[in-house]
Amino acid sequence: MNAYPEIISVRMIEEYTYCPMLIYYKYVLGIRRQPSLWSNVGLHIQEELSSYVEERYRVIDRQVCLKSKSLGIIGVVDYVVEHNNMPAPLEIKYSRRLKPWWKYTLIAYAVLLEENIGKPIKTALLVMPGPKTIILNIRENDRRYLINTVHTIQMILEEGKQPRPRPFRTCRSCDYRDLCTTTIKYS
Repeated sequence: MNAYPEIISVRMIEEYTYCPMLIYYKYVLGIRRQPSLWSNVGLHIQEELSSYVEERYRVIDRQVCLKSKSLGIIGVVDYVVEHNNMPAPLEIKYSRRLKPWWKYTLIAYAVLLEENIGKPIKTALLVMPGPKTIILNIRENDRRYLINTVHTIQMILEEGKQPRPRPFRTCRSCDYRDLCTTTIKYS
């Protein structure tokens, strides 16, 4: 029996984009950490900004579970809204700017939504405190990166090999920084 999930969650794509070591620690080594302060802040922000989303957009659905059998991905998007007369996934996040890992979360939801409704999805939206909305255009190279990321995650899980850490300034707030092999100094 495998110790890792058979299907890749959108959360795993987000974690991999943040740092591949998260996948290794959580799913290969089985080291779990308690949700951090940021998880609770994110839930609070989501509650605060939900009324903004519901006033500003025509909401098609909320908390939508999307699954792709062809890619082996599953995830629950905050909202599916109408944007420019087309459905678009919408996520609420706590930040001042679009983080790379959230960009690929949005791309994953767009690809999942596209497969589920059978229509091309051209945009995804990110709502942040302010409120501020970022409109992300979904490009073909983003889709290819997503597919490559899913395959890489699957290889890490199947082979159990430790990936290279991705040293980044967010290492300071990583729940696994005490275990990490990266050479970044946490000051």
